[in-house]
Amino acid sequence: MDVDTQQPTSRKNRARERHERRKARQQGFSLADAARSLPRQVKPAGGFKLPELRLPQLKLIAYSVAAIAIILAVIYALGRFSGGNDEPVSRNAIWVGTEWTYNTPASDDLTALVNRLQDNQIGTVYAWVSLLQPNGTWSETIKLDKVRDFARQFRQAYPDAQLYGWLSVAAQGEDGNNRLGDATLQQQVADFSRRVTDDFGFDGVFLNVVPVLNGDENFLALLRKVRLAIGEDTPLSVAVPPDWTPPDESVPQPPQIAPNTVWEPDYKKRVAILASQMVITAYNSGLTSTEDYQAWVAYQVKAFADVTAEMATNTEVLIGIPSYDTESPEHRLDVENIAAAASGVRDGLQQAGDSAAVVTGVALYAEWDTDESDWQQFRREWLRR
Repeated sequence: MDVDTQQPTSRKNRARERHERRKARQQGFSLADAARSLPRQVKPAGGFKLPELRLPQLKLIAYSVAAIAIILAVIYALGRFSGGNDEPVSRNAIWVGTEWTYNTPASDDLTALVNRLQDNQIGTVYAWVSLLQPNGTWSETIKLDKVRDFARQFRQAYPDAQLYGWLSVAAQGEDGNNRLGDATLQQQVADFSRRVTDDFGFDGVFLNVVPVLNGDENFLALLRKVRLAIGEDTPLSVAVPPDWTPPDESVPQPPQIAPNTVWEPDYKKRVAILASQMVITAYNSGLTSTEDYQAWVAYQVKAFADVTAEMATNTEVLIGIPSYDTESPEHRLDVENIAAAASGVRDGLQQAGDSAAVVTGVALYAEWDTDESDWQQFRREWLRR
């Protein structure tokens, strides 16, 4: 059992601070930022009164401000998904593993990681914490002090990033049966999620439950308990499986049909209500051609964007794309890669039209498998530079 010898910060204050940071990031470049960017000597040093503006001048200023606002909105819309420097911190994301969270990274190594993330416009990080194993225990609890240290060091090195503690849950128990309906397990996950934010210092929780089939009420009950435990203002991100076998016959179908893996629109909405962010894991499709994979990814983008945009929530959608090099029947490197995924995401955003506004970026899986050639491909194919 690890013990935190420091007095924990007030949970209410921490939640408020996280909420304010998230709110500021969503607003992007504010009027306050604009004011700070001006030279200091913008008004005379003396105390004389500025001349009073007449009505025509006021109208002219109002029109000018409106025109500037429209121009900025257009620039934002055009640059949002092309990697333009339109936001202080990009919403693009990445998963990082135990080599960071279970060790004490050297200062130079952590600086290099932060520089790499900033250079590639990665502003959201899902950092590994623990797995609730089939036997009902959390993995590597002896390492949790290291996790706390990493969160503190990373936040100091990259304070503008959104840092999520990554928890995984095996939905099947040792007997092979689905255990998500166990109220004790649900509370166990909720209590540990609270520790992730309150004790370990993460901005939010990233919850990865595998598998979750269509209409699983137990998964919704789990999310409700986690939300209650961490509070309304604390970000809750969830990994969401793609529609493996899309019902639209015009979309390429993977060779293996996976029953109950297509979430009905209503079920997608119910998850979106509970989550701050849904990350669609758009890989391991089993498809055998690049063109088919691109079309499959585009379908995922549009399907989840359309449904989420109908909700009166601020839920974000990110599209998980593969940067890992493990070859398998489900993941062919010549088919599923950053270039093909980026192309599919762009096609999906175009198809989604106005609904594309809920898609705030892509998420690279994963940092430990992303080498310099992958980063170059990411900059070229997604950031367009």
